[in-house]
Amino acid sequence: MAKNSYDAEAIEVLSGLDPVKKRPGMYTDTSNPNHLIQEVLDNSVDEALSGHCSNIKISLLKDGNIKVSDNGRGMPVDIHPEHKVTGVELILCKLHAGAKFSGDDYNFSGGLHGVGVSVVNALSEALEVKVKRDSKEFQMGFSNGDKVSELKKIGDVGLRNTGTSITFKPNPEYFEDINVQVKTLKHLLKAKAVLCPGLTIEFINEKKPNDKEKWYFEDGLKSYLNESSEGSELILEDSIICSKEGSAQELEFAINWSTKPPKNKLDETYVNLIPTAQGGSHLNGFKSGLLESIKEFCEYRNLLP
Repeated sequence: MAKNSYDAEAIEVLSGLDPVKKRPGMYTDTSNPNHLIQEVLDNSVDEALSGHCSNIKISLLKDGNIKVSDNGRGMPVDIHPEHKVTGVELILCKLHAGAKFSGDDYNFSGGLHGVGVSVVNALSEALEVKVKRDSKEFQMGFSNGDKVSELKKIGDVGLRNTGTSITFKPNPEYFEDINVQVKTLKHLLKAKAVLCPGLTIEFINEKKPNDKEKWYFEDGLKSYLNESSEGSELILEDSIICSKEGSAQELEFAINWSTKPPKNKLDETYVNLIPTAQGGSHLNGFKSGLLESIKEFCEYRNLLP
């Protein structure tokens, strides 16, 4: 029988990563582990956006682990002045922790909800992080979000050899399907490379030896649109490409029309390289603005019947 009284005793306080474990669906897509990969990937892409990373590698390992590594600056390994733990531990064990909130380190960054890799840590049976920074390599281990080994130095590296590597094994307890949707993941990786010129993204599936790809785009959206439109009869010989930059934001788009419904409709929007679910207001606003512009152009020149 349910309690009728509602008093202070009924209030439950969850600390650390417990809220994620209790209600994982509030923090990630629990249909499969793809979104966990995206959370780790987005941290690496943030480094690329700020000009500190040129290569990201995603590996699906034979033992079920997933590895994401980059050549960025590496997670901070020093002690946080307020929380008295290393930057690595703070990032991986505390929700809403990250340099992206201050605005000093990242002009543009993804996932500003700030849950990020701490959610990956909470929902993984095991997670190992390696950091190359300040001519040293460090390692730290976790299990189900709990620390199992302290951050320790494991070797020396060259001064310019920097980066972060996170290897994790999603806990099947939290997911409907523990298998990574490879096709969906590849599409995401390709889009990230398109939207971040100069960034190389590699994918390796150790479970299938020949399943490996690499993406690098110099022309960005133009190359992506043209490649994705192959086989379609496009109205414009050259797609419309636009790029504008303001004091606090940038806008870039590529558009074309086909004479017939395309086999693979390309209808995507991204904010800080994060895909917007079902288009959202960004896509709807763009379509409305485009329609109004064309309508005004036709009315002004008496082109409408």
